[in-house]
Amino acid sequence: MTGVTADEFRKAMSHFATGVAVVMAAGDEGEHGATISALSSVSLDPLTLLVCLNRKSATCRAIEKNGRFGLSILRRDQVDIARHFAMPAHAKTVHDHGIRHADGTSFVRGALVQIGLEVVETLWGGTHEVFMARPLHIAMNVRSEVEPLLYYRGTFDLTP
Repeated sequence: MTGVTADEFRKAMSHFATGVAVVMAAGDEGEHGATISALSSVSLDPLTLLVCLNRKSATCRAIEKNGRFGLSILRRDQVDIARHFAMPAHAKTVHDHGIRHADGTSFVRGALVQIGLEVVETLWGGTHEVFMARPLHIAMNVRSEVEPLLYYRGTFDLTP
């Protein structure tokens, strides 16, 4: 048993600045999307990316069902989209902000980076499901003047 509380842990981790992304997947209940900051590249051989989602989310269930999903790394000016996909499932729509790849995977329109992924392994981490996935295709909208959206201390970092 640890002496650290969930609030202490959340506050400590809020000091780790992360990029912001949206994952989208199609499931039995239609298309779903969720804003995330829990992602990481894992390996170059084989190419592997790690994404964590709350097991209760509709997006998590859609990824479990489909085995494929789209990851969109957001631009600094896409904070409204990040907030939209951070809302409860019943309050958000995918089609207003999404575009579909030829393979059926959806992404945020105009995102900094779009990666189509296929799940290769799933792990449980407390309240979250950890998806290990391999990239199937990548599209980048990277220019020197375009910056990523960051999340820091519980808010989106919009400092110049």
